[in-house]
Amino acid sequence: MPAIEGMTTRLFFATDLHGSDLAFRKFLNAANAYKTKILVLGGDITGKFLVPIEKQTTGTYITTFLGRKEIVNSEKDLESLEKKIADSGSYSFRITSDELTKINSDPANISNLFRKQISERLREWLKLCEEVKAKLGIEIYATGGNDDEYYVDEILQASKSIVNPATEPVQLNDLYEMISCPYGNITPFKCPRDISEDELHMKIEEVVSMVKDFQNAIFNFHVPPINSNLDRCPKLDTNTNPPTPIVEGGEVLMYGAGSLAVRAAIEKYQPLLGLHGHIHECRGITRIGRTLCCNPGSEYSEGIVRGVIVNLDNKKVRSYQLTSG
Repeated sequence: MPAIEGMTTRLFFATDLHGSDLAFRKFLNAANAYKTKILVLGGDITGKFLVPIEKQTTGTYITTFLGRKEIVNSEKDLESLEKKIADSGSYSFRITSDELTKINSDPANISNLFRKQISERLREWLKLCEEVKAKLGIEIYATGGNDDEYYVDEILQASKSIVNPATEPVQLNDLYEMISCPYGNITPFKCPRDISEDELHMKIEEVVSMVKDFQNAIFNFHVPPINSNLDRCPKLDTNTNPPTPIVEGGEVLMYGAGSLAVRAAIEKYQPLLGLHGHIHECRGITRIGRTLCCNPGSEYSEGIVRGVIVNLDNKKVRSYQLTSG
């Protein structure tokens, strides 16, 4: 239904689910819970860890998950363990010790297995999207983030149940233009879509050039603007593996890890709304000029969805509310 002045358009935004099956299902349920027809999922939708579950000659299964050794003896308990791993955002797979040794012998094997597990879960999620969309008549938008491999785009793009708005503007209720940027400035973790600030600036300008009405524009940029209070996190020592927090005077050194290019674009074009994520621990709302910028934060490993409900009216944000559940 087209939006008209005086009629509220409500959207729900969440990000950084990192493969959590439970968090994704809660994200979809937000359409019903918060009475919105528009769901926007920011980047970093895939998980980070593979969890092998080794079958023993005795018929039992053994794994180490979250630093704890798990031993299961029944199919029911095994399925429960697999669900717990999936809900945390990791990918489990059943395997024998000999098969695991063979996989670990070649990094390409691990990469291929990761791709298989990620692709399968994404396709399962897209089937859920199709069911929810048909039932509730909603629109679902989802992009990758700096942590997501590029093949994620191919899977999203092939789906008819969601829209991947990464390359061109999409219209929300015929009034609001949303553009997206699934890249990030350089991090200590060398993520797949980490790029320089100059490259990020060019990517942003490319999609910004397509916007017709900045007063009703939404910038769905994965990385928050630098020094916005949406980007504070521990500064890391990159000389260690993995990088570890730098401590000064007995306290962890905090800094703004957001993007200069993102901030410059918001300051220059003053869109209606900025939707951001990336820095999990920096949940909040701020304004840069007229632009309301949101980072709902992330607690995906606990199966919790942190999000934000935004109610839009023509050329203004009528109200907003951070959510958690």
